[in-house]
Amino acid sequence: MAEIALRTVEKFAEPEFTALLNQLLHDPDRQEVMQRLFGPAQTPPPSGARQVRVGAFDGERLVGWSHAFLAPGGLLYVGNSAVHPEYRRQGVYTRLVAAIEEEARALQCLRVESHHRTANAAVLIAKLKAGYVVTGTEYSAEMGLLVKLCKHLDARRDAVFHARAGVVEGSARFFGREG
Repeated sequence: MAEIALRTVEKFAEPEFTALLNQLLHDPDRQEVMQRLFGPAQTPPPSGARQVRVGAFDGERLVGWSHAFLAPGGLLYVGNSAVHPEYRRQGVYTRLVAAIEEEARALQCLRVESHHRTANAAVLIAKLKAGYVVTGTEYSAEMGLLVKLCKHLDARRDAVFHARAGVVEGSARFFGREG
């Protein structure tokens, strides 16, 4: 197994990043349907939000990444992540998740959120194992049914979240047990 190094970068090298993004995330059938319905893809306007990019590198080759941006309310929102198929099931994605959480803590964020396709079981399982919880669902015209995941980075906020969600175990932890 290759030694994969994680690095936070200002930007990923182009055009290599866009080619990898298209290969890993943009299903050709979905792209064709979107183009038929909506015309050629438009480049969105640049965001003024602070962005965080963590890359997984095999030497100098980018083999995976997580790209997030800082949002109001102490939120680091992960917009996309992927790992090249040759490097999957080797812990690379789990390391990227942990690195994004480190970046969020360094930025004094309260939580990390992301949306994922419901069919992406490998990512959902990895995120749930890392302590993320499902906080909702959303239907996207571009992506279909998405599940929203969240991880509170402060244990007290996490306890309040579980108590407010009505989770019995969370309520017992937060409010204490009466005996």
